[in-house]
Order: sequence, then C-alpha cells, then structure tokens
Amino acid sequence: MKKLILLILTFACTFCNAQINLVPNPSFEDTVGCPIGGLVVDYAVGWHSYKLTPDYFNNCNSTVVGVPSNYMGFQHARTGVAYAGFITISFGSMNNKEIIGAQLNQQMQVGQTYYVSFYVNRAYNPATFYNYNNLATNKIGVRFSTISYPNFWTEPIPINDTAHVYTNTIITDTVNWVKISGTFTADSAYNYIAIGNFYTDSHTSIIQLDSIATLAYYYIDDICVSTDSNYCNSISGITNIDFKNPMKIFPNPLQSELNIEGIGFTCIEIYDDIGKMVFEKKFIDAIYRTKIQLPNLCKGLYAVKIKTLKSYYTKKIIHN
Repeated sequence: MKKLILLILTFACTFCNAQINLVPNPSFEDTVGCPIGGLVVDYAVGWHSYKLTPDYFNNCNSTVVGVPSNYMGFQHARTGVAYAGFITISFGSMNNKEIIGAQLNQQMQVGQTYYVSFYVNRAYNPATFYNYNNLATNKIGVRFSTISYPNFWTEPIPINDTAHVYTNTIITDTVNWVKISGTFTADSAYNYIAIGNFYTDSHTSIIQLDSIATLAYYYIDDICVSTDSNYCNSISGITNIDFKNPMKIFPNPLQSELNIEGIGFTCIEIYDDIGKMVFEKKFIDAIYRTKIQLPNLCKGLYAVKIKTLKSYYTKKIIHN
C-alpha cells in the first residue's frame, strides 16, 4: 500500500512539474504601472534590462508605447495586451544589441532536457522617422545563466557568440508572429533567462530592406521554458495558463474593462485597499474566460479574488 501511494504521489508531482512554465510573466501582462515612454521593460513584472534599453509595450498607453500601435510599428499582442521589444543589430555602434532577462520560477536541474519557445515579430513603422528600423536579422535566441546582470550599462551580459537556443533564419515577417523553438540539456543549475541576439555583428546575417535602414527591431511575446514539450507547444496565443499561475488577469493597470482567463472559475470579487468589496459577479457553471465591464472605480490599488470549485486565486491590480 505504501508503495502504491508513493507511486501515485511521484506521478502527480512529475505531472505538475512537467506543466510548469519556468518563465515568469511570460506574455508581459503583469505590470507595475502603465509605461509612459520607451526604455522601460522593467515595468513588466519580473523582467529587466540585461543590456542597453529594451522596451515594454502595453495597450494602456495610446501613444508611443501602445498596443497595437507604437513608435516602432503596429502589432497586436499574440496573447493579452502587452509585449516587449529589442534591437538585434544596429549600424550605429559595434554590437549595439538590447537584451531582456528575468529570474526563472525555479532553478534548472543539471542533466534535465528543457523545451524552449517564444514568438517574435519584426517591427517596422514607415510612417515616422523611425523607419530606419528596416533591417532583418537571424540569431535571435535564448541564453540561460547562473547570475543576473543588474548593471546593464556598466556590466551588461556579454555578446560572445553563445546561446542555448536560437534561429539561423533571418526573420523578415512584419505581419505574423514567428515561433522560435528548440531544446537543450542543462549543464548547470541555471537561475536566469536572457533573450536577444548574443552573436557579434560579424556572426549575424542581415537583410537591408531599404537604403536608409540602420537597425533591426523585434517584438517578443509568449515565452515558454518547460520540461514538457506539449506544454510549450500548447500555448495558443489566446491564453497562457500554467498550474503555478492558473489565472490571467489583464490589463493591469486596468481601466473600465477587465479580462480573465484560466482554469474553471465560478465567482469574481474585487476589493479596494481597505478590504471593502466593490464588485462581485457569480456564474452558475464554471467558466474559463470572461470580459467584464467594471463600475466607476477610484484610482488606486485593488485585489481581484477569483473562486474556483476547489480553491481561490488573488491578484493585485492597479486602476489609473
């Protein structure tokens, strides 16, 4: 009997671990505030600059860093309402590349095979003076690390022709999200992920799509690192649910409308910063996705409580 229980528990733990996406905030929906300009990838919870000044785009901003329209181009988010962006090459200076990074949800295990995928789209905006971003490159990829790079100006992550997963294909598409994926076996107990072009200019292939183009810029969304290939392949672009973070609530900061996606839920409650319930909506049957119109709320911090048949999930949101 003890062996049977142990076998069941082992199988359950293996199943749960296999489903976990090691990447925090993988589609950049969670934010500490609405970005008001470029160069602020740190506004996406968990993400930081590891080199130079990558950007954060969210539809809470209707101007330069909005979604779908922004100063680098036009693109709807593949999931939700937000994504990040970075330069993969620039003629302005040698190895002038932007890299984003984050701490993984859990440490990688040496000898374990991991499946990696993410989506990019080449940004291009011919309507403004930013039309110099009409280069296209390859070598966009992922590197894992045992250390972070908090001093992105003075001690950035090195550009040394090394990445764990990357593409040799030059990505020119400005319409569709293009998937980059691969596998690797961890040779160290990696704690951090970094994404961008880690290859020097001489090892990066480019296409110059007009004579004035001087840089290549890409949006990125839906990043997955998991021990389960099916899990990463199942990310559809509509929702991105994992068992560690079972609910997606966006936009955050919110305005008059709130989107909720996740495992079957039966009730939504919203509380203000003194614990008073300001909104409640119940459902007869468990649902997996809804869009709700909120009453007029004062600006400030709120807590969303989502009840399922067996548990509940809470998350803090900001109303601007």
